[in-house]
Amino acid sequence: MNNKALSFLILAAALACLFSGCAYMKDRGNDLIDIMDLGITVNDKIEPQFGLYIDFFNILPLGYSHIEAKTIGFGNRQGGWLYYADDSWGVIFWGREMKALGEFNPKDPHRTRKDQREATEWPYYNVGLARMISEDDSPPTAQFIECQRVLHLGWIGIFAHLRPIDVVDFILGWTTLDIVGDDNITE
Repeated sequence: MNNKALSFLILAAALACLFSGCAYMKDRGNDLIDIMDLGITVNDKIEPQFGLYIDFFNILPLGYSHIEAKTIGFGNRQGGWLYYADDSWGVIFWGREMKALGEFNPKDPHRTRKDQREATEWPYYNVGLARMISEDDSPPTAQFIECQRVLHLGWIGIFAHLRPIDVVDFILGWTTLDIVGDDNITE
């Protein structure tokens, strides 16, 4: 490729970014921060709480977690000192979970299915391969490709949620493809 063709491509890319509008770049930033939720949990009550729970792509849940606390962290496109709740249990192929982080947005495809867009509180979902096959109430499609880790002992803990599908959504988003369906979601 000669210098003129390369210069033209760089100029065209720069103009496309310049005139694409603020919404386009905001969606790319949101796609980037959707990749991971991370934080330190801290009880806001005197009684101790417990959580030791891992879940591989909502197919293999293992452990138990019953936490209602605060977190210093980020997730669900929010950051700072946020509300955090995790009420989950799993035995390999069978389980149920509810995850809450920050303010609830029923239009977020990571948190609710299309048939739940009018929900007013954080929903519970069946997880585990056997339970999702045998019963209704499966997680949203965007949540299927998600790894969750929670460790909370007593009054402090840590959580991390990784969403590999959002890595792909971030990369494809630059071409205006939105495979997760989370661009332009509003409260």
